[in-house]
Amino acid sequence: MVHPIGIARSFIVKILLVLLASVTLSILLIAAISYFNIYEITEDNASIRVDRAARAATSLLTRTYPNTFAVERDPGGQPLRIDIMSEDPGAVLTYTDDFDGLLREIGLTNEGAANLFRWNGETQAFDRIVTTFRTPDGQIPPPMSIGKDHPAYANLSNSTAYVGEVPVMGRMRLAYLTPILTRDREVAGALAVDVGWADDLIVARGQIQKEVFGASLFILVLVAVCSGIIMHSATRPLREMAGFAEALADGKRLGPVPYLGRGDEVGDLARGLARVADLQAKLEHIAYTDPISGIGNRARFQADLEKAAANADTSPFMLVRIDFEGFSKINDAFGPAAGDSVLRKTGHRLKQCIPDGANAYRVFGDDFAVIFPLPSAIGEVEARGLVQPMLDTIAAPHILPEGEVHVLPNLGIARVPLDALDGDGAIRKAALALRNARKTIKSSIVFFSKELSIEANRQLSLESALRGSLAQGKLEVFYQPQVCLRRMKLKGFEALARWPDPNEGYISPADFIPIAEKTGLIIDLGTWVLDESCRQAKQWAQEGLPFDYVSVNVSPVQIWQPNFERIVEASLQRYHLPPSYLCLEITENVFIGHDEARMMEVLRKLRDLGVLLSLDDFGTGYSSLSYLNRLPFSQLKIDRAFVTGAHLDPGKEKLLRGMVNLGQTLGLKVITEGTEVIGEISLARQINCDGVQGFYYSRPVPACDIPDVIARINALPALVPARGNETVRSV
Repeated sequence: MVHPIGIARSFIVKILLVLLASVTLSILLIAAISYFNIYEITEDNASIRVDRAARAATSLLTRTYPNTFAVERDPGGQPLRIDIMSEDPGAVLTYTDDFDGLLREIGLTNEGAANLFRWNGETQAFDRIVTTFRTPDGQIPPPMSIGKDHPAYANLSNSTAYVGEVPVMGRMRLAYLTPILTRDREVAGALAVDVGWADDLIVARGQIQKEVFGASLFILVLVAVCSGIIMHSATRPLREMAGFAEALADGKRLGPVPYLGRGDEVGDLARGLARVADLQAKLEHIAYTDPISGIGNRARFQADLEKAAANADTSPFMLVRIDFEGFSKINDAFGPAAGDSVLRKTGHRLKQCIPDGANAYRVFGDDFAVIFPLPSAIGEVEARGLVQPMLDTIAAPHILPEGEVHVLPNLGIARVPLDALDGDGAIRKAALALRNARKTIKSSIVFFSKELSIEANRQLSLESALRGSLAQGKLEVFYQPQVCLRRMKLKGFEALARWPDPNEGYISPADFIPIAEKTGLIIDLGTWVLDESCRQAKQWAQEGLPFDYVSVNVSPVQIWQPNFERIVEASLQRYHLPPSYLCLEITENVFIGHDEARMMEVLRKLRDLGVLLSLDDFGTGYSSLSYLNRLPFSQLKIDRAFVTGAHLDPGKEKLLRGMVNLGQTLGLKVITEGTEVIGEISLARQINCDGVQGFYYSRPVPACDIPDVIARINALPALVPARGNETVRSV
C-alpha cells in the first residue's frame, strides 16, 4: 500500500514542472526568511551566553580576590583584560584549593568549563594550572598548554581577549579567553570560560533547517494539488511561524508557539521553534534574573527603568529603593547561607505584596528596588498609603533554623516624572531619599524633596572645599584645656580641628567631620592633626608650659589602617616628642564591624610606644563591660550626655557616680566632658573625678591663646565656690 504522503510528494514532482518558476520561488523565499531569522536568534543567544559567562567569571574572580585582581572592561561592560595588582604574578598564578573552588563555582554558574593558565616564558606557551575538567574517575586531566597553533594564542599574546571556538578533546567549544596582565602590562596568563560544545549550542539549527525546508516541501505539495487557494491556505502556518520567529528575534512575546499540537512537518517546525524560544527564555532568565532572590537583577532593573521613564508622561510611577539595617549582622552571626535565605524570603515577599504591573528587583547586596506604577500623579500622602503595606510586609521578622532575625527596611522614593525625567535622575533622587531614611533608628519611608537635593549639593560642595582646604593647609588646630580639680591646675589639652571660612566664619566640625569620615579624607585630616599636635606639644614643652599631655581624637577609620601605629611613631620621632606627652582618644565604636583581637593588638602596640590611651565618649558606643578591664586604656572620658544637668537629676547623678567608680576601680583616670556650669563642676569634684573639660574653664582656643588660659586657670581658688547654675558663655 502506498502511503498518502508519498503519493502527495510524487504529485508535487509533477506539478513542479508547471509551477517551478513561481510557486517554488515563493515558498523557498518564505522558508529562507524563517530560517534566517532562527539562525540569527541562535547565533545571538550563543553570543549572549558566552559574553555573560565571561562577565560572570571575571566578576567572581575580582570579587573573591579584590586586592589581587582587577578587571578592565570596554564601554559595553565586556571584559578586556585582568590586571594582577601584586608585585609577584608568579606567586598569584599558581594552583590553590581556593582557585580550584572558584573555578568550579564559575563552571557551575556558566554551565560550562573554566580554566586558568599561566604564561611560560621558556616554552612561550600558556600552561594550564587550574581546570574544572575531570577524567571519568574524577581525577584532574593531564597538563595542557595553549601554543602557537591554538586559535586564541595570537590574541592572548597581544593582551587581547579571544571569543570563539577552541579545540578540546577533538571537538570545538565556544569559549571566552581573557588575558591576565602584570602591573607592567606584560602577559602573565589567561582566564578561559566556555559554555559547552559549540555544536551542542547550535544543535537546533540543523534540525530547524530540515523542518523549515520540509514544511516548504509540504506546502509545495498542497499548492500543487489544490492550486492557488489551497496553496494559500496551506502556507498560512509557515507564514505565522515566520512572523513568530521574527517577533522572537525582536524580543517580543506572542504567547505559545502556534501549531505545536500538529503531527506533521508544520508541527515539527513549531516544536523546533519552541525549542529556540525556550532556549532564548532560559538565556534571558539567566541574564535578567537574580539567582538568589528570584526577582529581576540589576540588568533587568536598568532596562525596565529606562522603558518606564520613557513612558512616564502617560504612565507615572514611583521608584522605590530599599535597603536593610542589620543585614550584615546576619552574615556575621549565622553565615552567608542565612543571609541568602533572608534575601530569598525578601524577594518572595516583594513578589507577593506588590500590585499588578509593579516589578521588584535585587540591585546589589541587600539593595532592592521596585518600579511601582501610579494611577496618576498623586500626592505624597496617597503614595505613602500605597507603599506602607509593602514596608509592613518586608519588615516582618524572618524565621530561620538559627532563630528569629529582624532586619529593618528603609524606603527612599522618587516619583517620575514629578521628581525626575529619566532613569538616572530617578535612581539618584531615590538614593538621596534612602540616605535620609537611613538616619532614623526604625523603618521609615522618605520621599525625595528639593530640600534633600539642596543638602546633597551642599555636602558635595563641602567635600570639595574640604579637600582644597586640607591640601592648601587652611585648617587650624584649637586646644581645649582639661583641668585637674584636686590641684586646680592644668592637666592637658584636647586638640580639635577647626575649619575657617572667609564667608561663614568657622564651619562646624559636626558638618565636616562626617564628610571626612565618609570620603576617607579623615585619614589625611587625622594624620595632619596628629602631626600638628605633636609639633605644638614639643614647642610648649620647650617653653616650659605646665601640662601633662595633648589629647588627639582618632577616628575608627584611622585606626583600622594597617600601619596606624607606625604613623604615630613617625610623628613622635619627627619632633622628638616624648610619648608620654601624647594621648590618643579612641571611641568605643572602633570595635564595631572589626575583629576585636586585631583592635586589641593595635591598642597594645600603641601603649607599648609609651603614648597614653583614653576611651572617649564612654557609655555611647560599644560599652562591653566584659572587655573594659582588658583594654589597655589609662583614661576614661565620660560623654557629656551623662554630665549635663547631673547635679539637678538624682538618677543621672547616681549613674554618673557609678561610671566614675567603675573607671577608677579599674585603675583608670576619669575625665568628664561638657562641664559648663558651676553645679556640674562641684559635682565632678565631689565624686572625685580626676579632671573636667568644658566651656566653664575655656572654649577651644588657638595655640597662641593658651598661655592666657593657663594663667586664668592657675589664678582660680583651690576650692570651687558655689555660684549657682549659670552657663559660662565666654571665658
